[in-house]
Amino acid sequence: MFFRFQKMLVKRTLVLVFLYQAMRAVFLLINYKFFPSLTWQELFSALWGSFRFDLSAIMYLSVVYYFMFLLPVNLRNKKWYQSIGMFVFLLPHAIAIVFNLADVAYYSFTLHRTNASFFQEFKNDTNLLLNAGSFLRTYWYVFVSVLGFVLVLCKSYCWIKMPEMDVSSSKKRASELLLLPFVVLLWLGLARGSFNPSDRPAGVSAAGEYVIHPEHTNIVLNTPFSIMMTWGNTLVPEVNYFATLEEAATYYNPLHHLAPDSSASMKNVVIIIVESMSKEFVGAYNSGISNYTGYMPFLDSLISHSLTFQYGYSNGKRSVEALPSITSAIPTAAEAYILTPHVNNKINSLATVLKKYGYHTSFYHGGHRTTMNFAQFCRIAGFEKTFSKDDYPDPSHFDGAWAIWDEEYLQYFAQELNRGTQPFLSVIFTATSHHPFKIPVRYSSAFPKGTLDIHQSMGYTDYALKRFFETASKMPWYKNTLFVITADHAATQSAYADEYYNPQGFFAVPIVFFTPDSSLLGFRNELAQHTDIFPTVIDYLCLGDSIVAFGTSLLQQQRKPVVICFSGLYQLFDGDYLLQFDGTHTTAMYNFKTDPGLKINLLNAIPDAQHRMETMVKAFIQQYNTRVRNNKMLPQ
Repeated sequence: MFFRFQKMLVKRTLVLVFLYQAMRAVFLLINYKFFPSLTWQELFSALWGSFRFDLSAIMYLSVVYYFMFLLPVNLRNKKWYQSIGMFVFLLPHAIAIVFNLADVAYYSFTLHRTNASFFQEFKNDTNLLLNAGSFLRTYWYVFVSVLGFVLVLCKSYCWIKMPEMDVSSSKKRASELLLLPFVVLLWLGLARGSFNPSDRPAGVSAAGEYVIHPEHTNIVLNTPFSIMMTWGNTLVPEVNYFATLEEAATYYNPLHHLAPDSSASMKNVVIIIVESMSKEFVGAYNSGISNYTGYMPFLDSLISHSLTFQYGYSNGKRSVEALPSITSAIPTAAEAYILTPHVNNKINSLATVLKKYGYHTSFYHGGHRTTMNFAQFCRIAGFEKTFSKDDYPDPSHFDGAWAIWDEEYLQYFAQELNRGTQPFLSVIFTATSHHPFKIPVRYSSAFPKGTLDIHQSMGYTDYALKRFFETASKMPWYKNTLFVITADHAATQSAYADEYYNPQGFFAVPIVFFTPDSSLLGFRNELAQHTDIFPTVIDYLCLGDSIVAFGTSLLQQQRKPVVICFSGLYQLFDGDYLLQFDGTHTTAMYNFKTDPGLKINLLNAIPDAQHRMETMVKAFIQQYNTRVRNNKMLPQ
C-alpha cells in the first residue's frame, strides 16, 4: 500500500493539533479572569483562528522529521534511523509544551504570550534559576500539566506505529516522488499561515484577524509560534505616517526646553521604585470603591502631604521597562527599550542633566548585579555608580529568591546616602513584593494577609518604607530632598476586577512627589505617567535644560496631560478617553473615567476625538521610532 509514511505523519500531526488545543484550554481555564469580555462567539472565532497558528508552529518544529520520512529512501526502515527520528520529533515538541504551559502562569505577569525578548531579558539573570524551585512550588499545576502532556506526546508516538515498506521498486519510488512537490507546497502553506503566494508569512499581529478585543489575540496564539516569529526581530521598525519628523512634531513633540530660574535649587533627588505596587493597594486612590481594603497605610499618610495624581500610569508592564521610562522618559513602544539593539544610543536622563550641575548619581537594587539589565542601562543613562546585592555587607539578609529584604536594604540605602556627598540623585528599586511574595518569618503575623498573595508583602514593603523615612528624617540631607515614589508596574492580581482587571487598570500605579518642606502639595484629578517624572524633576529644580522626553512636566500650567503606554497595542489616554491602536487601525475607544471597567466600546462613536487621538498616537510612534532608529535621542 502506497503512502504509509505520509499517513503516519498526518496522524502524528493531528495528535499535535489536539495537544495544542488542549493546552489552550488549560491556558483559558487558569487565566479566564483576564478575558472578562469574552463571549462564546468571540471564543469560537479565536479558536478557529488558533488552528492556523498551531499548524504553523507544528510545521516549523517538525520540518526535519517530515524531511526524514517523506523522502523515499530505504533508510526509513532502519531501526537506528527511526530512533533518530523519534528524538528529532519528541525533543522540539516537548520543549514547545514546556513553554506553552509555562505561559499559563507567566501570562498573569506580562499579559501577552511570551516572545523572544524573554531570553534577552533574562539571559544574564541568575535569579531565574534561583527561583525555579519557588515557581514550581507555587505553580505546581503547571509542572504536573507539563508531565502529563509530555507523557501523552510520548505515548502517542508509540501508539502510532512506524510502517515498514519496501521502496525499492521504481513504481513506489516514482509515486512518492511525484507526491513530494504537493506535500512541500502543503507544508509551505501551513507554515506560512497562507497558501496565497503574495501574502507575507503570518506573524503574531495576524492573530488580530480573529478577534474584536486585542487581548483575545493571546487566545489565538501559542507560545512556540510567538517565540519563533519574534526571534531576532527587536529592531524598532521605520514608520511614515507623516512626511517628516517636523510634521509629526506638530501633533506630538518630545523636544522640551525647560528655562532656568533664579530660584533654582540644588535639592537632592531620591526616586523609590516599588516592585508591583498597584494603585489598587493604596487607599488614597480608592475611596469610591465599596468594601475596599488598603494595604499601605504609611504611603496613604505620605500622600496627604504630597503632590499626587489620581490617574497615574506606568508606560509598560515589566520591570525591565520601568527604568528607561522613569529616569530617561523613554517608554516602551512595541518592545522594551533595554531589549532592543538600539539600547546603546546616546540618550539624556536625569543623571546626565543633573551631572552638569554637580550632582552625584547612583542606582541601588538589592538583587544580583545582572538582574534585568538594570546596571547595564544605568551606565548607559549616565549614572556614576550602581549598587547591588554583591555590594551589600550582610548576605544573610538575602530573601533566598530575588534580593535583600526591603526593610534591611532601605535602611542600608539611607545610611549610604548619609555617607555620600550632596547634591545627589539616587534611585532605589525594591524587590520583596515580587513573586513569590515572601516576607521575613518574624513578620509572618504582622501584616494583613488579605485576599491575594501579594497583599501581605505589600504591607511589609509599606512598613519598610515607613522605617526608611523614619531613619532618613533624622539625617542632615533629608529636608533638602525631593522624593518620588512610584511602582515599576502594576500587579496583575486584583481584588476589584471591574476597576483593575482591564487594559487601563493593568497600568495604574501611584506617582507621588513628596518634599519635607511641603513645597509640593495636592491631590490632582489629572493624568500622569512614568515618562513625566524626568521633565517634572528638572522643572521643579528650576535648573533648566533642553531634553528629549516622551512625557511632560507635571508642573507646567499649560501642559496637555496625556499618557501613552504599550502592551501588545498602543494606548493613548487623553482627557476622559482611552484610545487603543494596533499600529494601523484604532481598535477600541472608551471613556475610562465613567466606564473604568472598559465595557462600552465607543469606536467610531466620537469621530472628532477619535481622529485627533489617532493622529497623536501616530505622531508619537513616528517620533519614537525615528529617533530610536537613527540615534536622535538627544535635543541637538
